Amino acid sequence: MKQILAVTLLLLVMASFAYAEPVKHGQCWTVSELTELDKENVAGGKGTLHGEFAFIRDNARDEDAITEIGFMTLKHGAFIGLHSHADNEDAYLILSGTGIFTDGSGNAYVVRPGDMTIARPGQWHGLANINSEELVFLDIIAKNGSADLEAIKANPTPQYFPADKLFDKNVEHAGGTGEGTLYGKFAFRREQADINHAIKEIGLMTLKPGDSIGLHKHDANEDTYIILAGKGLFVDGEGNEYIVGPESVTIAVAGESHSLKNIGTEDLVFIDLIAQNHALRK
Repeated sequence: MKQILAVTLLLLVMASFAYAEPVKHGQCWTVSELTELDKENVAGGKGTLHGEFAFIRDNARDEDAITEIGFMTLKHGAFIGLHSHADNEDAYLILSGTGIFTDGSGNAYVVRPGDMTIARPGQWHGLANINSEELVFLDIIAKNGSADLEAIKANPTPQYFPADKLFDKNVEHAGGTGEGTLYGKFAFRREQADINHAIKEIGLMTLKPGDSIGLHKHDANEDTYIILAGKGLFVDGEGNEYIVGPESVTIAVAGESHSLKNIGTEDLVFIDLIAQNHALRK
């Protein structure tokens, strides 16, 4: 009886998480605040896709750009089937393990830690775990309901960015008032984005001990920091302070402020993903 009650309570929690009324989410989630949710045979694939989410697209508001952020795991033999999104963009950022990523042209790539992938609206993608080790990756989805699908089809963007091909770009006094240097390795930068792109920038960032990104905001973008290693202090738009570490997720929507400082003794390493808010164009 206790087991039945426990399972029932778990299902109720999962249901409330998946189908809650859309509301404005906060700006910071530590690892203990992530919500676990499993999906089976995703996009015609096989096996369980285990997720630990800050938030999911089912609860997103119409005005949200970044609609889902999750730490995902595929076990050996499990895969996400080849699929496309009509009005979303979907990035997979490999954290550990080895897998096979398939793009919209049918090209298959062996992906390893540090590799980044993306599917723009109308582009296909799939991911499989072929090794005994778990394949762990970040999945970030951004809404793009106003893209010109014909233009994307005629001029497709690359979908696979291996770690050894990421390019360096460092910023001094990031955020305008930050201390020290923000070191970045990028798949692509916002300067190259066009009107049809929602995800404008993906970078693997590093702050040395004591260095920081100053308090700042984006007028028409959403900016997320996803901590991979180290210890930081995140400040949100209302001045609330949070100690963040591995698997902490932060976000600032258009008009919200945020800052980040390395308060540890080791490098603070994080993913920085920026998406433009297409809802603001209407």
